[in-house]
Amino acid sequence: MRALVEATLQVLLRDGYTKLTTTRVAERAGVSVGTLYQYFPDKRALVTALQVEYFGLMTRAVEGALLARASCDPRGEDIEGAIREALAALLEVKRTHRDLTRAMREPMAVMDGHAFVHDTLARFAALFAPMLARIDPRGNPRRAMVLVSALEGAITYAAFESPAWLDEAWFLDDLVRLALGCLRVTPRGVPRRARSGASKRVVLSA
Repeated sequence: MRALVEATLQVLLRDGYTKLTTTRVAERAGVSVGTLYQYFPDKRALVTALQVEYFGLMTRAVEGALLARASCDPRGEDIEGAIREALAALLEVKRTHRDLTRAMREPMAVMDGHAFVHDTLARFAALFAPMLARIDPRGNPRRAMVLVSALEGAITYAAFESPAWLDEAWFLDDLVRLALGCLRVTPRGVPRRARSGASKRVVLSA
């Protein structure tokens, strides 16, 4: 089964989604079409398996980074550090699996990729929601979805249009600043300033 999923990725990269067929995937995997049909009824099922793998990699990376951070910061005081490590883990997935990211572009547009995106963003929002609650217990819980949607848009643009950004430190720094701005947290190194009429912001200690 793994060989079929890997073959699907290779055919997508070579031929694109419109020319992807079960026959081509079977040939690439070195198995008969009959064997392929024992596991996957059609090409959509093959691509869905890749989508599950792709979004699973990203979700597990972010969850793992936040769990690791929680083990050394059980009180959740270093919000900026947690966000930075979670985003760094996500960018690492994008860098390590560039081919998979590139292969997903056309199928996500043609197939119903919205469900995968929505479910992944909902899981990310649930991970960030406790940070929002600690900063502003009475705040709007939907702000977590606004945060992850903004980050997803920037990262998706980079992955598809400017992949070199994924390797550059400034991009991670900007993503962290974007997240902190949404959370109304002032990054380290920024002096405290009185903001008349501005929303109350939490200032992280250096």
